[in-house]
Amino acid sequence: MGEVYRATDTKLGREVALKVLPAGMELDPARLGRFRREARAIAALNHPHIVTIFSVEEAEGVHFLTMELVEGQSLGRLIPSAGMPLARLVEIGAELADALSAAHAKGIVHRDLKPANVMLTSDGRVKVLDFGLAKELRAENSDDPTLTSAADRTKAGVVMGTPAYMSPEQIEGHALDHRTDIFSLGVMLYEMAGGTRPFQGRSWAELAAAILRDAPRPLSEIRAELPGALRSIVQRCIEKRAEDRFASAREVGEALRRVTREAATRETATTDSRTLDQQTTVTLAGEGGAPRAEDGFWVAVLPFKYSGANAEVTALADGLTEDIVTGLSRFSYLKVIARSSTLRYASEMVDVRSAGKQLGARYVLEGSLRQAGTRLRIAAQLVDAASGAHLWAETYDYPFEADAIFETQDDVVPRIVSTIADMNGVLPRSMSEAVSRRDPQLLTPYEALLRSFAYYARFTPEEHGAARNALERAVQQTTGQADCWAMLSLVYVDEYRTGFNLRPDPLGRAVHAARRAMEISPTNHLAPNAMGTALFFTKEMGAFHYEVERAMKLNPMDGSTLANLGMLTAFSGEWERGCAMTMRAGHLNPNLPGWHLFATAFDAYRRRDYAAALNISLKVNMRGLWGTNMMLAVAYGQLGEAEKARNAVRDLLLQIPGFKTDARAELSRWWQRDFVEHLLDGLHKAGLEQSAERRA
Repeated sequence: MGEVYRATDTKLGREVALKVLPAGMELDPARLGRFRREARAIAALNHPHIVTIFSVEEAEGVHFLTMELVEGQSLGRLIPSAGMPLARLVEIGAELADALSAAHAKGIVHRDLKPANVMLTSDGRVKVLDFGLAKELRAENSDDPTLTSAADRTKAGVVMGTPAYMSPEQIEGHALDHRTDIFSLGVMLYEMAGGTRPFQGRSWAELAAAILRDAPRPLSEIRAELPGALRSIVQRCIEKRAEDRFASAREVGEALRRVTREAATRETATTDSRTLDQQTTVTLAGEGGAPRAEDGFWVAVLPFKYSGANAEVTALADGLTEDIVTGLSRFSYLKVIARSSTLRYASEMVDVRSAGKQLGARYVLEGSLRQAGTRLRIAAQLVDAASGAHLWAETYDYPFEADAIFETQDDVVPRIVSTIADMNGVLPRSMSEAVSRRDPQLLTPYEALLRSFAYYARFTPEEHGAARNALERAVQQTTGQADCWAMLSLVYVDEYRTGFNLRPDPLGRAVHAARRAMEISPTNHLAPNAMGTALFFTKEMGAFHYEVERAMKLNPMDGSTLANLGMLTAFSGEWERGCAMTMRAGHLNPNLPGWHLFATAFDAYRRRDYAAALNISLKVNMRGLWGTNMMLAVAYGQLGEAEKARNAVRDLLLQIPGFKTDARAELSRWWQRDFVEHLLDGLHKAGLEQSAERRA
């Protein structure tokens, strides 16, 4: 396919991709001519889901394309082994169908559509690569069974494409039309749905025979919860005879979007009466000040006060109020009163408890700004309007610069929002305390969610069991509980990574629960946090990194999510980036539990700065976590403090007995091989003894 380079277009000042064509192409004038004509045709395509070709160039005998630079990952790296969530699958499939439809309308057939030729940008957009180019650029000397080569020919004609995604007519070397792309799209949809390809073979011959003759395993056997409409779409796309498939890619896209609409209709039908009851309650509260819906605690943000005459500070006060309301609204488990309902308090002094009663809000946030010369102080406090108790207060000092107002706002708003709202924030902690002493079997779904937040504050086996019981009951009680499914996924993962209350197949259950959360609410940031966490431990790193990016984009103000995914990013081998994420998380919410320091502690150990690793580990102050005792053991071991090292090993073995028999296997769940060996060295120096065969 040629080599691809990142380059800068110095004339237009833009970043581009350069694809240098294989050597020898210039020696075949007919082939080079066909390539240029086809490239010009493709360059005429203008579609948001097709990578743009800017030009075909030649310099000093080197032929190359200049193309749009796409930053992201290939679809092939993002398909989990258990398949994609329904909403994401349909979204990607419909966008692929749109791209194909646009190309087919111009008479261009891809002929090599496959996950490796589809990129997903960092913000989740689909980009299709190599329209019509693969057949001209395909290397002729490859023996890779996933690539076309000169050997892939039949008496009927020349075979072009990637075997696993080829249509029957492509394999037989017949003339092709746009329906060959529809077959390839169907294979990709099947793979995205089931995590496996529909046609399998240990060799090119077996694979070709399967595509020509075999019926694939029904998707209903792989994922029973998939809608029948989606299964029918996939089956029609991969029919053996071209005339039995969809007539156009546009029809495929329309059919996929109907799946989403029908699923939404079914969900609405099951929750209609409940939603109407809640909306009625909320409307009455807004009009008469009565208590709001009982399935959540409402939060009001009063206008931030400033009594001075500086117009810039006045504007900042307004901006802070608005952005904090917007930031809090990113947390699906919080119910935030609209700013329009609180504007009347901007010009009058009001008692916080009275405002809370009038608004129907249990919690009220208020703030003020003061300027003294070149200094600016922002104060904020959170009050329980029911009791009048002050739950939290903080002041933030900044240098006052009129041209840096937005920078100040962009820094302080996420800090206030995360400290208040993330799962380890002041609000969830206060709300969870109200339900933590109740029987998990008696909790409503919303209360069960709050109960799970209490678990992550304490992180003990007892809290884990209570949270799991409450969440499992919650998702059985009613549909549409995306938050509960996401938290249940994280709780299931903790069976695997902590050993708490272990049951069979924790990661399989975790992936299923995360998928349910994503299907219910594709924009809920807790869902990709849960999915990414599960994928880290199933070692699907491409998909893991994609979910990390999605979670961060959906809610960049959640310090707890950032800390969790940052730690795992560091442990995946991206130490610098992961540690930066966890440090940012600590900046957003300084009240995070000590485990968020694990990334920097293990990074210090990796760099052989054992004293720093020890100092950071002591700050974690969570001896109930095996990671704390292991970090202390290896640090003390490397520093030669034998007694303290042995004590830490003793505590570690009480928590995870598996370290006695196979420490390497336990560590390999989390870290890469070289770092595992480094940790084993520290454990050995700390006094952990293992059998010779386990050390080998």
